[in-house]
Amino acid sequence: MIPKYYILKIHNILYIMLLMCFLFLVGCNDTREIDQRTIVIGMGIDKTDDDLYEVTLQVPILIGSGTHDANDVNNDFNTISGKGEYVWEAISNIEAKTPTVLFFGHLKAITIGETLAREGIDQIIDLLDRRAPLANEVFLLIVRHKNNVKDFLDNESPLVTLPALYIDRYFSADQKISRTRESRLYQYRRDTNMISGAAMIPLAYSDEESIYIEDLGIFKDQKLITELVNHEAGISTLLKDENVEHMNYSLSFPHDDHELRTSVRVNLKMDYKYDKSNPVEISMDIQGKGELIFLYPEKERASHDTVNVITKHLEKAITKDIEHTIKKMKKLNIEPWLLGHRMWAFDHNYFDTLDWDKSGWRNSIIDINVNIEIEQTGQRGMLDKRKIGK
Repeated sequence: MIPKYYILKIHNILYIMLLMCFLFLVGCNDTREIDQRTIVIGMGIDKTDDDLYEVTLQVPILIGSGTHDANDVNNDFNTISGKGEYVWEAISNIEAKTPTVLFFGHLKAITIGETLAREGIDQIIDLLDRRAPLANEVFLLIVRHKNNVKDFLDNESPLVTLPALYIDRYFSADQKISRTRESRLYQYRRDTNMISGAAMIPLAYSDEESIYIEDLGIFKDQKLITELVNHEAGISTLLKDENVEHMNYSLSFPHDDHELRTSVRVNLKMDYKYDKSNPVEISMDIQGKGELIFLYPEKERASHDTVNVITKHLEKAITKDIEHTIKKMKKLNIEPWLLGHRMWAFDHNYFDTLDWDKSGWRNSIIDINVNIEIEQTGQRGMLDKRKIGK
């Protein structure tokens, strides 16, 4: 005989399971079939000369081949544009032209024109905050002045047909040369709500051959203020994430009786601490592992002495880039790396004494120590290997 207590417990569990099933069923309030939807993969937002918002949507088109095989289709895409005084009005004008309902559940990327980004993207972020179908993990991208947003979304890459999917795959790659970092919608929202109110969005452009994603746009109070380019973008990733991978450095300097040229790929990690002084003193300790990719002239061997010389020049170059990047942000009084926010989180009372927004960041004292170890030379053997015999 099963005790009454266990019977009651089983009834409660079954009741909860049935209730959850009911909630899931009633929650699916949009039950349209796929052929009743226009699936949006990419969205671009720009400003026209007459101060209207222009929204461009990138949608895939599945064209049947004429056979009865449902899997035998050709993939293509189209872009549809609409204008309006407000972003949502422009989207509504697009929907009025389509025979189906716009569906944003598969949106991969949102691209924003540089002109609009410099004016401010408050209205865009407000719209994205309110639209539930828009996933928090969509990628954000700023399209440089070289293109308008519609042209960017119209341009095919020889590698991936849909530009929005190209962006998704670019940032999802496990290994690539560090020249920018991804920015998803939730990351942008989070960073703009931090103490500094600053955030980063990658910059991109396209030409007849391909799509290029490189460098970072720095936002303050929802406006694009400046850019971090080349090594500045990689250094920015290091300062914010406390590590960066696959940075390439090409160096050229006199060595013995000739000019030595070399390329090194480095992975860097940073530990930092600060002294509770005013102005604050921040110590940055950067440790790195390097791989020698190229060495010229060909007769030059990666001996211990040569590697030591390369290491010293590399450490000096990285230190110089960090100092330059920090100085650039201090001049604008923008701190996008959450250094101040960490101080605020761990010691709120001390942080209040710094007046971070007005002078605390600008007057901070930064001490940088870079230590690199070149682990791989690419040579087929040990360092200083010498030929023996004939």
